[in-house]
Amino acid sequence: MEFQVDRAVELLSRTPAALRALLGGVSDAWTRSDEGPDTWSPIVTLGHLIFAEEVNWIPRARAILEHGESRPFEPFDRFAQFERYRNLSLEQLLDTFTERRRASLATLAGMDLTPERLARRGTHPDFGSVTLGQLFATWTVHDMNHVGQIVQTLAKQYRDAIGPWRRFVPIVDR
Repeated sequence: MEFQVDRAVELLSRTPAALRALLGGVSDAWTRSDEGPDTWSPIVTLGHLIFAEEVNWIPRARAILEHGESRPFEPFDRFAQFERYRNLSLEQLLDTFTERRRASLATLAGMDLTPERLARRGTHPDFGSVTLGQLFATWTVHDMNHVGQIVQTLAKQYRDAIGPWRRFVPIVDR
């Protein structure tokens, strides 16, 4: 499927509510558990999504539209959430993500994203030249990746408890 802004917004606008429905009100045993060393709990993943909302998608889109390839994006700290949001409750994180995403989508709606503008290029510090369309497609896939990560982390908490059914639910062994 080719990237289309309206289709991306269909998913991007639903991520906060989906995460609230999945995580809101559940115990810390679910939201603070991870899959082992060097993995993220659902609450850490939510912090990562918030940080990306604040410094990645819309700021980089503005950089492309204002500077093109002449000014590389600021590097993205994939681990900033460990310190930045560590004192916030799950409910505070869900509220913050909802508000940040609402603001991002409002900004996106005002960008007049014609095919020509989506083809504009910026410079990623690791990948080099990228288009605005690629950035927005990645934003959408990034959401789905981390929703999947959260679901997988939750499922793995019962990996041993499911006994012989484990062979029919491969999510616990990914």
